[in-house]
This record gives sequence, C-alpha cells and structure tokens, in this order.
Amino acid sequence: MKEILEEYALIAEIISALAVIISLIFVGLQIRSNTKATQASTFHEIAALDIHILLSLGASKEASRIISTFRMNPDALTEEEHNHGFHLFAAEIRHVENLFLQNENKMLSKKNWESRKSLVDGMILTPGFGALLESPNKQFFDGSFIHYAESLRKEHLKKDDDFENKN
Repeated sequence: MKEILEEYALIAEIISALAVIISLIFVGLQIRSNTKATQASTFHEIAALDIHILLSLGASKEASRIISTFRMNPDALTEEEHNHGFHLFAAEIRHVENLFLQNENKMLSKKNWESRKSLVDGMILTPGFGALLESPNKQFFDGSFIHYAESLRKEHLKKDDDFENKN
C-alpha cells in the first residue's frame, strides 16, 4: 500500500510540474500579447498627435508661415516672429523628442521607428533646430535626445565637408 501511495505522490508531482510549466508558457504568451497591444496603443497615440500638431500648425496662414520660416531660416524673422516661431517649433521638436524616447524605451517596433526616423532626423538637421541648440532652452529637452541630435548634426556636417572636398 505504501508503494502505491508513493507512486501516486510521484505522479502528482509530475502533473504539478507540468501544470507549472504550462502556466509559465501561458504567462509568457500573455506578456508578449500585452507588449504588442501596448506598442499598438503607443503608435496610435503618436499618429493622433502627428495629426493634431499638423492641424494646429496649419490653423492660420500666419502661424504656418512663421513655423515654416523658423524651421528653415530663423534669421529671416522679426524678433517677435522669431519668438513665436521658436515656441511653435519647440512644440514640434517636443513631439520628435517623444518619438526618439519611445524608440529608446523599446515602445515602438523597429518598423514603426524606421517609418518615423526620417522625420526625427530631418527636424534635427534643420536650421531651426540649430537655433534651438544655441538657446538656453535646450536644457528643457532630454539629454540623450540632445546628444543624439548633436551627434547627428556633426556627422551630417562632416559628410557635407567630405562631399565638398571631393568636388
């Protein structure tokens, strides 16, 4: 009788171990599914913010002119327009910074980041971003984003210099 009970205990242990393994596999699948749902939600929020920013910057002809001019040639604006343009552009850069940080924190899939990276890099390489880097307000942006931006701008300048030296 004791041997039969020992066999039942051994079978129960094996079944318990299998149940734990199956539970862990299930939890792993749930975590993976939750991660994908979080990424999808994050990307949806980014897309909604993209649309909101574009609509608000285009709300008036004057605001559109000022932000476009600030982005490409901030020195062409009057002092008052420059101040207004700086704030509009800083809001646009805050969005770009958010994209960068979402990627750094693995909240964007590689595909979603690749579709936004050219926007991030393009904004960083504008003369308006150069004006932002020269202002004391750059301290209000994340240090890793500013470091990325400064490195990208240096790399781009080096490529431009190399290209000019070849021609």
